[in-house]
Amino acid sequence: MKLWPFPRRETEREQRAAFPSVTAEHLAGRRAGVLSDGAVPLSATVATIAGTWSRAFAMLDANPDPNPLTAAHLAAIGLDLCLRGQSCFHIRVEGSDLSLHRVAYWDQFAGGRFHLHIAHPHQTETIRALAGEVLMLTINSPANAPWQGRPPFQMMGGSPRLMADIERAVAGAVDWVGRGVLPFPDAVPEEQQNAAIRGLKGGGMLATIRSKADFATSTGSNRASEFRRVELTPDLEQADLNPTVDQLHNRLLAAAGIPPALLTPSGNAGAMREAYRLFCLQTVEPLARTLLPELSKIGVMSLSTRSMLSADVAGRARAVGTLVGAGVPLDQAMQLVGWGKADGGAYE
Repeated sequence: MKLWPFPRRETEREQRAAFPSVTAEHLAGRRAGVLSDGAVPLSATVATIAGTWSRAFAMLDANPDPNPLTAAHLAAIGLDLCLRGQSCFHIRVEGSDLSLHRVAYWDQFAGGRFHLHIAHPHQTETIRALAGEVLMLTINSPANAPWQGRPPFQMMGGSPRLMADIERAVAGAVDWVGRGVLPFPDAVPEEQQNAAIRGLKGGGMLATIRSKADFATSTGSNRASEFRRVELTPDLEQADLNPTVDQLHNRLLAAAGIPPALLTPSGNAGAMREAYRLFCLQTVEPLARTLLPELSKIGVMSLSTRSMLSADVAGRARAVGTLVGAGVPLDQAMQLVGWGKADGGAYE
């Protein structure tokens, strides 16, 4: 059996010789872009979505087994597809086996030619490769750029950076909590008053108003009113941020293919179980099927969610009871829920 993923022909050397050159400035720009994107702090919702996708892909069963596509590779694919919409691996022949090496970033040219950049400690390995040597997995590709993938955040018009900016804006509103304006009489030296105002900007708790006229102008109060402390703490109760944050959280989950009931705070086990099934059948399995044509390069014929669905023993037990109660024979009901007989005759 020939393990090389593409036929070796004399024209291959000509194809490799036609690769465009990559300058040091170009590589530096690509590295800077990747580092900039990778340094974006993920919000809790985005991190939840990315982690759920990664763990779900790690549970997929690749057939046939064994093959170079391990659970670690599948988890990396799920994470890349969620955050970038595409995942790239370099296929190498090591002895009589194939191995996959995760690509940090790449350049794709016409004619199925690639420049792959694989990160190592203190260096980046740059490889010229043809399409048969590259495992390029994409989802949500647009019609005008079918070679590029789009993550769910781009489909919904958002990004991890946008989510972090939103949360940072909300957090910035509470910077004034506990701070206030306290009037000082004119007898206090001006240097001390200025120092108090600077202290408020630098993290202090109080600032001063020098006169009743300034007090009325700054606070909107009557000029003849008494001096009193003016709180600068925002009224978060009136802002009513919690419903807005919850709605945004649920909408992001739904747009990423994760039923919000799967992460419900109420702890409804039945609803979470049904949401888990929905996530497996309507998100993970369709995405896995779209990747199969590319995964066939390394001999993977199918990706199954059987392990994901069969992990819920309590749910399968309830399903068996429901099927038997509806008149389905026990053996057939056990097979329908994924429980087959082991060699010893007991159900596994």
